[in-house]
Amino acid sequence: MKTQYLKYLLPLLLFWSCTTTINEDAPTIVDDDDQDANSSFADVTVPEGFNYETNRDLHIKVTSPNYPKKSMLRLYYVDNNDQKVEIQNAVSSDEGAFLTKITVPSYVEKLYMTKNAVGLIWEEEVDVVSNYLSFTFDENSNVIDAFAYDQFSSNQRTKNACEDYLVAINGKGKAFTIHQENDYNLVEYPDIYEKSYAMAYDQENDIMYYDVKGNLYSHTLSTGVSVLIDTMRTIDTNLNNGYPRMTLKDGKLYIGTKGAYAILDPATGAVLKNITVQNLPDNKNAGGDLVFDSKGDLYQACSGGLYRLDMNSDTTVYTATRISADNFPYYLTGVAIDRFDNIYVSTNGKNSKIIRMDKNDGSYAIVKRFTRNINDLAAFICSEDDFVSDDADGDGISDGFDEFPNDSTMAFNNFYPGRNGFGTYAFEDLYPNEGDYDFNDVIVHYRHNYITNARNEVVKVKTKYVAKSVKAAFNSGFGIAMPFHIDSLASVTGSVINTNLVSLNGKGTETGVSDDHPVIIVFDNQNAIVKNTGDIKFSDPIDMEMVFTSPISVETLGFADFNPFIFAQERAREIHLPGHEPTIKFNTAYRTAGVDAGDYRTGSGHPWGLSITHKFHPPKENIDITIAYNNFVRFVTSNGLSFRNWYTDDEGNRNTDKMYLDLEEVEE
Repeated sequence: MKTQYLKYLLPLLLFWSCTTTINEDAPTIVDDDDQDANSSFADVTVPEGFNYETNRDLHIKVTSPNYPKKSMLRLYYVDNNDQKVEIQNAVSSDEGAFLTKITVPSYVEKLYMTKNAVGLIWEEEVDVVSNYLSFTFDENSNVIDAFAYDQFSSNQRTKNACEDYLVAINGKGKAFTIHQENDYNLVEYPDIYEKSYAMAYDQENDIMYYDVKGNLYSHTLSTGVSVLIDTMRTIDTNLNNGYPRMTLKDGKLYIGTKGAYAILDPATGAVLKNITVQNLPDNKNAGGDLVFDSKGDLYQACSGGLYRLDMNSDTTVYTATRISADNFPYYLTGVAIDRFDNIYVSTNGKNSKIIRMDKNDGSYAIVKRFTRNINDLAAFICSEDDFVSDDADGDGISDGFDEFPNDSTMAFNNFYPGRNGFGTYAFEDLYPNEGDYDFNDVIVHYRHNYITNARNEVVKVKTKYVAKSVKAAFNSGFGIAMPFHIDSLASVTGSVINTNLVSLNGKGTETGVSDDHPVIIVFDNQNAIVKNTGDIKFSDPIDMEMVFTSPISVETLGFADFNPFIFAQERAREIHLPGHEPTIKFNTAYRTAGVDAGDYRTGSGHPWGLSITHKFHPPKENIDITIAYNNFVRFVTSNGLSFRNWYTDDEGNRNTDKMYLDLEEVEE
């Protein structure tokens, strides 16, 4: 605003009761060959109720059908400069579920989420087609990388060397491992006692259980020591003849062949339960093996294809459901599974093959050919514990992911609008009279950091503010009315107070306002803190911190519910964003003293303030925003449906010679 406007502002209420307009000279517009020199935002027809928002709230739901367990989640989008902007870090429930609400720029068309579990990073993307979006991490989710702790935390961590591998034997008494993550290289182990074609592996104790003509043995893989446990005595002789399928789960040995199944105690060989199977024809039941996936579902691969075996309610009968559409062209001997639920099968013969199989449809591909027999397979599967380091503060988040590893009350930083960028509030200060629409009188950049705990609750908010202006003559303060009760706040620190316009209480919020919406004062006099150098005057960074009495939900602290405002020359002259409510300190006489229609919009829908999810480069003094930003009019007249990125540096958006490019860097 121009200094000459000062003569029109009188602080007396009497003035406002008898004056409805302020006469001012028409703004001087610099001619431009590509723009209408006489165009003005005031001439633009604004759709009724348009709120000028450049962001939108999204409700996010996460499910994990594949490997459903507690996992590290990271949500981000890609901005107009093709940079990843992190939105939220969180931990899912033990079942892999998560719910949240976020705020993103309205131009964002895709969201991305990564899930870190069992040593790898999965990624999913969704199109932003509504305000309710779902991420589903299933077997088809894209694996993009392995854990690398220094990607997730400033704390340097060493990547764990754990890898999945296959454990194998053949009928010649050989024991060996196959390392699928290292081109299926073999590692030889001491021979087993006798010859066996059926085996299961207990990785926790490094013990292999195998069958020799009905005799159950244990074999310590690393030492080569074999011990006879007992002769198997199931009710079906087919299970006692030396060729049963075998697998382990929860310390129990599951065996089966030709429609007969049993559960054994591997330590003694005692039969715990005998089980039958339905819907698995004998002519399709030859060969193969049994294996459990990460969810505890039992699969059997055999000559008839891949089957899932579902236990009935009294755990005495399996019902087989065929997954494969066709029989296998190979006679299968062993089946194993990795932590990603990829099934591996081996084939019979002196030149056995390793085949990787999809458990969803039984599709498969040969991944390795060997010049030896492979008669049975099991697997060493890395657990989550193999991919985490110490949890120094005991909050359940490993130090490799915990950004506050020595503080159990905090776990993650979550920046808005991004870790490195700033959002902007830009105000005209002539309220309640119409301004010149250069929106450069009071500019406030902000970057919020919502610090959450291991339960994804907000513990505190740390915010960096920078005040800027071009030629504002009014002394303006800036505050935010918050969307929660004052009892939720323990303390607010960092306010810059230079006048007697406001006072703060013991918690650091403003006195004399509603407890339902406490007001945080960032500064009370812009001109007292900005530097008078260059085209843009700016303050030093203002670092503020809100600490909550108890952790608060992300939904309660939604950015869209923040109510920022400036107060020009006096505390009672509040100027809010369009559609927002003033505090009880607002002088309601301003409502009728100018052109405010009652909601901080003029009768034709023009605002005094804008919220921009980006660092705003202000128009030069008296340059209408529609001259500096080519597509702002299209954004407005489309009711925000088109050119939602009007403020970015995408081609065609800006006339840079009509604005002050705000390139001032802010130190962390």
